[in-house]
Amino acid sequence: MTKKVAVAILLSWMLSLLFSDGKALGASAFVAGAASVNITPVGAAVRVPLGGYAARKGALAMGVHDPVFARALVLGSGGQLVAIVSVDLCFLPSGIVQAVAQDLRQMRLVELTGSHLFLAATHTHSAPDPLAMDPANTFTQPKGWSCFNPQLLRWTAYHIALAVKQAYENRVPALLGYTSTEVEGLNRNRRDDPVLDRQLTVLRVVRRKDLRSIAELVVFASHPTIYTAKMLEISADWPGVMEQAIEKRYGGVCLFLNGAEGDAAPPDSRGLTEEQAVEQYGKAMAAAVLRLIPTIVYDVPVPVKAWQTSVILPRRQPNGLYLAAAGSLGISIPDAQNRVRQLMPSTTTISFVCIHRLLLIGMPCEPTGALGVALRREAEEKGYHRVAIVALVNDWLAYALTAKQYQHGGYEAGMSFYGPQLGDVLERAVSRGLSQERNSSAEQ
Repeated sequence: MTKKVAVAILLSWMLSLLFSDGKALGASAFVAGAASVNITPVGAAVRVPLGGYAARKGALAMGVHDPVFARALVLGSGGQLVAIVSVDLCFLPSGIVQAVAQDLRQMRLVELTGSHLFLAATHTHSAPDPLAMDPANTFTQPKGWSCFNPQLLRWTAYHIALAVKQAYENRVPALLGYTSTEVEGLNRNRRDDPVLDRQLTVLRVVRRKDLRSIAELVVFASHPTIYTAKMLEISADWPGVMEQAIEKRYGGVCLFLNGAEGDAAPPDSRGLTEEQAVEQYGKAMAAAVLRLIPTIVYDVPVPVKAWQTSVILPRRQPNGLYLAAAGSLGISIPDAQNRVRQLMPSTTTISFVCIHRLLLIGMPCEPTGALGVALRREAEEKGYHRVAIVALVNDWLAYALTAKQYQHGGYEAGMSFYGPQLGDVLERAVSRGLSQERNSSAEQ
């Protein structure tokens, strides 16, 4: 055991003894609770299309390879609580945040809605298709298009809310710590862009009483696309393997949040079957996390802050690559343009959660590494100690690139629906949101 690790353990233990009686801290006590709920459809909803690949042509799931979950962490002190939720979906369909919030209000948890709900998709490409949960999706053609299934939306939203409720009910006095590091060899830039977000961030929450794990939260940028369109069973892909390995080691709930993954992919896995590659990569990610955890120093954090900033998005303008792809499916250009107008929002929000000196910036899109690194730099220059960019939070805009990347083209540009200025608009909104919090803190 290194001297640094020994000191971290000793400090954590001393703090746990000092604050072991949560009642002594009254309403200001820092508390945390976690839970995981299986969101795999059952019964009448089980035959659902899988999201992630148009090449599946709307094929229904043939079974469940491994279940998909909503994993929730509720933490904070007094009335300042936030729910961080990791959901095994490709993205968040329009309306699901509102549906989850409605269920939370019915569960009398209104304080965990709005800016206090940080809902993120892991981006697995083998979970039920989010388009089938999108009330804005009124399209029924062509054959193979995933039609809206209100039963599936209700099922999924309720079970996400149930995970939050159980996490809320599981709250106990807690200690928290976090760290981050750059790691090599665990992701690659699939656009061959020289900029790649390699930051691995790990936050851990433990019980004050005995230092037992409550939750581990992992942020890293990498597409869960090891399973290809040939996979016709529901799966969480490699994040599920990673989460299960960490949960088995520590006994808490492990939540994966994807980072600036717009152009980040797992390393090449030639020579392995898809299942072997998923297992190998998931365990490699778990090993990287497990190496970091012993270096974490635990503390009683200041109150958690959560806020959002609204964004008016640029005019929706699908480019030629998207229109050509739609045409290959039998969708006319006017129809393709109409789908973008109907399914892509005109406004959105960027979500922020500040835990001690760790800032999570929740982007409603898939930011590329170059955009993510620029956003992190912006926050660090404003004084935040650790910054993690989280993709696919509380909305879905598809891809967000820098103007230069958009002009360069490629798949990601084809799946970016707001023209070359989207990255700049989002970057300015993040800067405005950071200033908004700083000004608010100064006034207090």
